Amino acid sequence: MTGREEKDSPVRMCVACRQRFPKEELERYVPTASADGRDTIPVHDPDKTMPGRGYYVCGQARCRERFPKMVKGLMKKRER
Repeated sequence: MTGREEKDSPVRMCVACRQRFPKEELERYVPTASADGRDTIPVHDPDKTMPGRGYYVCGQARCRERFPKMVKGLMKKRER
């Protein structure tokens, strides 16, 4: 990737390792609303088009393993 392409590509941060990556390299998860209006467990958004704030996770095995354990804490932060 050249410097010009890097500037044009959106950058997102992995919620597990806190490193920044181009958006295309990350997996996105979006919390969906249940019937009572509360957020539920995030679902995978492969097309990265679902509405709402998403969580991005990089491809490292340790981050993919940590993410399910982090969900409860992430959801608490959203309730504030």
